[in-house]
Amino acid sequence: MDIMQIMKSRHSVRQYLDKPIESEKRRILDRLTDRLNMEYGTNVRIFYDDPSAFKNATVSYGSFCGCNNYVVLVGKDAEACGYVGELIVLKAQELGLNTCYTALTYKRGAVKSKITLEKGEKVHCNIALGYGKTQGATRKSKKYADVVKLTGDKPERFDEVVEACLLAPTAVNQQKFRIICENGEISVVKHGLGVCMDVDLGIVKAHKDLILGIVSL
Repeated sequence: MDIMQIMKSRHSVRQYLDKPIESEKRRILDRLTDRLNMEYGTNVRIFYDDPSAFKNATVSYGSFCGCNNYVVLVGKDAEACGYVGELIVLKAQELGLNTCYTALTYKRGAVKSKITLEKGEKVHCNIALGYGKTQGATRKSKKYADVVKLTGDKPERFDEVVEACLLAPTAVNQQKFRIICENGEISVVKHGLGVCMDVDLGIVKAHKDLILGIVSL
């Protein structure tokens, strides 16, 4: 499965099977997490076989059920945490696992009790991880013209970058970003006001960089 297919197949999943993640998949995710933490200065952690973070966690549009594994986005820089978190999420999807970002609807105290924060570090977000009861559903998305600002010639892979960025998960599906291309140089910036926008920016940038081959899983 190529990276665009992985992005298209990943959807938010809140209901999980009582099925442990296999040891080999844990090793793959842990190795990736260790490497990314070293490269990007984050302290992202994965916890397995621990139901405490999502016990009785509910939201107005659904509830978490059966989630015994999670990824905690810890670090000094929220954007870097979002970037690293999304690379882990997409690797998990490639391995046949499911995920869901949440900033509020988990037991923050239970999570924080397991982590020693270094000076300047924060818990920016939490990601449910495991085998979903379903594969989730496609969400509504903004259109190409809603997020693009193009000046000059369009680079060869620009349309792929835009498609990938529109597939990136963002808080409450807000998609508060713009993809700017000036003289062939592509960048992603925040646009407007919203929640968790720095984490979102990192997530979207990860999608851009994967398509451009700047980073890999």
